[in-house]
Amino acid sequence: MQWKGRVAYLATMHRKEQVIGPLLAEHLGIQVQVATFDTDQLGTFSRERPRPGDPIHTLRLKIARALQDHPEALGLASEGSFGPHPQIPWIPWNQEWVMLRVFEPGAEPLELVGYAESTQTNFSHRWVQSWAEALDFAQRAGFPQHALIALDRPEKPQVIHKGIQDEETLKQVVGEMLTRQGGLHLETDMRAMCNPTRLQVIAAATQNLIAKAQSLCPACGTPGYWRIRSISGLPCGQCGAPTPVTKAWVYGCARCSHTHTEPVAEPWADPAQCAFCNP
Repeated sequence: MQWKGRVAYLATMHRKEQVIGPLLAEHLGIQVQVATFDTDQLGTFSRERPRPGDPIHTLRLKIARALQDHPEALGLASEGSFGPHPQIPWIPWNQEWVMLRVFEPGAEPLELVGYAESTQTNFSHRWVQSWAEALDFAQRAGFPQHALIALDRPEKPQVIHKGIQDEETLKQVVGEMLTRQGGLHLETDMRAMCNPTRLQVIAAATQNLIAKAQSLCPACGTPGYWRIRSISGLPCGQCGAPTPVTKAWVYGCARCSHTHTEPVAEPWADPAQCAFCNP
């Protein structure tokens, strides 16, 4: 194990170390410590602060902050996004990234990013105008194992109650807001420590990171030898014409220029993907 015994500082205040730490310790020998700073300064799901950029940019910012007092350590950060699935927009979609940055003397930082996505998420929201509606939403969202957020309005909220995880608190918050304005916006709390379903996807992204870290470049031995692009054109199983389906993957090194191409296991594409057989 290349980094066995090394310490990685994880930028989190939402207990992500509980799922990331054991996996990295078991498979890479890395000991995860939590970097103590307010990661909410770099964006919140509850909309107090926007994310300063895309997930990868935000991960780099988190790691830079995490290593300010520990320049000799490995850097580690996690970031998630939620929204409609790009192909099936009525289904919610969770994406997770876990980044490991390795700083070695005389070399450019090595950056490995694990990724996972899932439609197994309770990400949802509803405007409610009664306790019955609020309780129905909560039950559908997996409450109380999954926490809720209550806001006075979905856009630019002035009142935000986060981490609601028991019925007594939910009833009190809902009652107060219904009395004040007749309705409220409820949504799932997607912070890691409030959402065990999300933790499973973070674990999957961590496993993907581990797989990349264990895949060494055959030319220079650098970790992170992985797919860098796909090549389309898998032939149709009915007529043999090329289709948009991937026929091969190009693998590349994160440090040197070495690459190789590897065909997919399937020899033929489904005719449903063919422009001639299924115009």
